[in-house]
Amino acid sequence: MTEPMHLIPSPSMQMTDYHSRRLGLSFASVGAYLGWVYLGKELVYEFGQTKEEEKIRGIVSSSYSVWTRTMEYLSPITIESLRDNERDVELFVIRLPEGEVPVFVLVLLEKGQSLPLRIWEDLSNQVLTFCATGISLREKNLLDFETITEPIRKRMEKAFQGDTKSGVIAFFHLQDLSPFFKPMGVIKSQEILREVTATLHKETRENEFNFQLNPRSYFLFCPGETLDGANHRFGSLYFPSKHLILDYKLKIFPIDRDVLADDAKFSSIFLENF
Repeated sequence: MTEPMHLIPSPSMQMTDYHSRRLGLSFASVGAYLGWVYLGKELVYEFGQTKEEEKIRGIVSSSYSVWTRTMEYLSPITIESLRDNERDVELFVIRLPEGEVPVFVLVLLEKGQSLPLRIWEDLSNQVLTFCATGISLREKNLLDFETITEPIRKRMEKAFQGDTKSGVIAFFHLQDLSPFFKPMGVIKSQEILREVTATLHKETRENEFNFQLNPRSYFLFCPGETLDGANHRFGSLYFPSKHLILDYKLKIFPIDRDVLADDAKFSSIFLENF
C-alpha cells in the first residue's frame, strides 16, 4: 500500500536528485512511513505513496484556512488515524516557521509514537533549507530570503531579554562538497553533512542555537558572547568527516537589539553569507 522511498518533488521546484533524496532521508530519520510538504496549498514534495492520497489531499484542502489562522509553529497535531499495511498509524501535521508563504509538513508515524521538539526542529530546518534551494520554474522563489530570516530574527529577539543585550553570530561557510557527493553516493554524502551538524550541536550551548542556511552555510547564534570569546571558541574549530577535514571560512559579527531593529543592518549580515 505504501512505497516509502518513492520521492516526488513538484515540477515547480527545480530540485536535484541529490536534494530530493536527502530530504527523503530526513523524513526516514524521524521514523516517518510517508511525508508531504506543502507551500501554501501547493504540494511540492512527497516522501512515499499511498492509496489514501486523495483523502489526505482533501484533508489539507478543507483544513488549510483553519490551520493558517490557528496553528502554532512547531506544534504537531494529530489529524487522522489510519490502518496501513496491517499497521496502526497516525497522520500528523506541523506548521513550520515561515514568512509570507505558509509551510506545512504532514508525517505518517506509527500510532503512539511521539517525537521530541528537537527532532521536529531538525526536520523543519531540512525542509526549509531544501525548499529554499528549489527555485521555481515560474521564475519566483517560493521561500524567499525574508521567509528564512524572519523566524531567526524573532528567535534572536527573545534571547535579548533581561541582562542579555548583545551577542554574536558566527557563520561557517564550508568548502564545496559536490565533487565528493557523486562518487560517495547519497548515504555517505548524507553522513558527511550529518557530522557537520553534529559538530555544531556539540559547540551549541543551552541558550544558543544553530541553523543551516543552505547546503554550505551554517550559523551559530550566541547571545551574551563577545567577539573575543567567540574567536577563542571557534578559531580552532574543525569539522572532521570520515577521512576528511573540511575546510571552511569563519566570519563573526556582533549583534544587539539595535541591529535586530534595523532591517538594513540585519539583512546585510545574512545577505553577505546566504
